[in-house]
Amino acid sequence: MKVVLPRIGLFLLCISLTVLSGCGKQSPASAANPSALKGSISYWYNQDWEDANKLLLEAFGKAYPNVTVNATGFTYDTFIEKIRAAYSAGEESDAQQVFGDWASDLMKHKRLQKVPDDYAAQVKKRLFDTTLGGYTFDGVLYGIPKEYNIECGGVLYYPADLQKAGYAEFPRTFAELVDAAKKLTRLDSKGNSVHWGFDFMSIDSVPYLFLSLILQQNGSYWAADKVHVTFTTAEATKAMQVMADLVLKDKVTDVRHLSDPNNDSSNYFYKGDSSMCFRGPWVIPVGQKDFNLSNFSYGPMPSFTGTSKAFAAESGWGEVVSARTRSLEPVWAFIRFISSPQSHALWNSVTNTIPSEKSVAESKEFLQGNPMLKVSLDVLPLGRPIGPLQSIDQFKGQIVINNFTALCTGGQDVPATLRKIEEETNKMIDEMRAQ
Repeated sequence: MKVVLPRIGLFLLCISLTVLSGCGKQSPASAANPSALKGSISYWYNQDWEDANKLLLEAFGKAYPNVTVNATGFTYDTFIEKIRAAYSAGEESDAQQVFGDWASDLMKHKRLQKVPDDYAAQVKKRLFDTTLGGYTFDGVLYGIPKEYNIECGGVLYYPADLQKAGYAEFPRTFAELVDAAKKLTRLDSKGNSVHWGFDFMSIDSVPYLFLSLILQQNGSYWAADKVHVTFTTAEATKAMQVMADLVLKDKVTDVRHLSDPNNDSSNYFYKGDSSMCFRGPWVIPVGQKDFNLSNFSYGPMPSFTGTSKAFAAESGWGEVVSARTRSLEPVWAFIRFISSPQSHALWNSVTNTIPSEKSVAESKEFLQGNPMLKVSLDVLPLGRPIGPLQSIDQFKGQIVINNFTALCTGGQDVPATLRKIEEETNKMIDEMRAQ
């Protein structure tokens, strides 16, 4: 994801001062005298979060002047392959900032240090359970997530467009959402959509909308063994049919821009090609900064059933430590420092990400500094870990998207789509578990 810095307000300024002056106290390794701790560690991080990471690295350097951190940033597109190759060759850094899904294989092959018991107990109380899922294996915590990677709960929209459709405020029910979307959709003379009323066509949005519609019916996509999935259920059938109808019958969006790697669905929204767009909150600053827009807002996605707003979420970016590190005390002092509540607050403010830290998410100051995030913050307690899909990227970006595209282009019907998603996902799970 591309990162655009939000305004640096009073809250961020205060947090910066707190981090620079006191976060070192978070590490019991040398709480009495941080300057007495000596050593050198290596750390790899996501270069897309350069500004936030540099602030924490500078703060750590001031708090622990005798610990050298050799930090290297990598772009998202190259980072995962770098980590896989390095761990295979035994050449990884002491610590890394990874995406939650990436940790799964590393944990399974015992390549990560478990979080020390005392700190793990603290973290489990401080952070949302949903964010910990991607860093937990066999009940053991192996990493500290920084963010709540949420793709559900919010919708980008233009208030002026909704007013033209007769809605003075964002639709409160799913039926009203569909009604507004249909009124806002424009078709050409051949019946093709030229302006979308409700766009949900992205590699993230299609799978997560699908799963949320299942969960909100009190359904489950996990089989009895909790290892494999089941999508040939009544709840999954209803969810997939509703999504297909939005494309094929109501024509409030279409699949043609799924194949465009240079444009996210939010980019189409910011260009004025849609009136509402189902997307995670991380795209908000893109509209504000890259497109210089101030005429859009972010509304709460209505419940599909009218009673539940449950959704699935994967763990976001966080920190892990190599099992082969020989610098245990310095590296855990570093991890505890950059994973403290103060450090998390700073990092989330700079990156405009949703906090994994409950105290930050519930902070009035954080909300004042990031007002559009209220929609996402309100639904955080309703999130559920997506579960051990083994490769969430493959599940989202290949299995669900390819089959949904086939459904929407006439290649298969709803039952066949669900059967293939189930079969292909279970095959992927078995193959990856056997590795």
